[in-house]
Amino acid sequence: MTREDLLHLATAFRDAAADDLAQVQQVADIHWATFRAHERLDNLEAQLFEGLAVKVDCKAGCAACCHLAKIDARAHEIFALAAWITEHFSAEERAALVERTKAHAEAVAGLTLSQHLRTVRACPMLRDSKCSVHPARPGVCRIGHSTDVSTCQRAYENPDDLTARGGHNPDLKASMTAAADGSTFAFIEAGMDRTTYDLSSALHEALSSTEPMHRWLEGGQAFSDSAKAKQEHQREG
Repeated sequence: MTREDLLHLATAFRDAAADDLAQVQQVADIHWATFRAHERLDNLEAQLFEGLAVKVDCKAGCAACCHLAKIDARAHEIFALAAWITEHFSAEERAALVERTKAHAEAVAGLTLSQHLRTVRACPMLRDSKCSVHPARPGVCRIGHSTDVSTCQRAYENPDDLTARGGHNPDLKASMTAAADGSTFAFIEAGMDRTTYDLSSALHEALSSTEPMHRWLEGGQAFSDSAKAKQEHQREG
């Protein structure tokens, strides 16, 4: 993949998402635009798997990557996920998830970036080694793939080794990342929160209160500072 190819891909995904956002009239329409962006990403992945002849070693129940604690997402993805959970989970399932996301938020709040990258902790959405929100998962989870799950297992077993080789196909990963970034840029251009959040910490807030949604719709920072994704400047605390 050349730089020009990636730029073209990002632009195409930005334009497609912008067209969807131009039709937005209510909150549900923003969620629809978010899921449309996810669908385009899934379709691209299928095309790339075939075009690049990538043999993917991932399968249901293979959850090593779901134990790596640093999963980042944007506010529009998190609110769309929260809406999906509200629609598809029972009251008991939702309450249990709120408790798990709360425990996650408390566990990672004080970590530096370096510590967070080395943390092995099950994603709160993981149930019986499977993603319980798979249809509504954010873009970062859709980008992930492995051509050799043994590399994922080694990362899980050796969390302090941040130099370990990944199991992804580099061309596929670069293309998917460019496309996802393009979609995200459309939401930012539409005036939505540009902050990157820790998925589970922000999801806890989205499921626990309507205040984050109000702030988001008013163009502000949706979630608390403690829910922000760890950044480079936080390495030393």
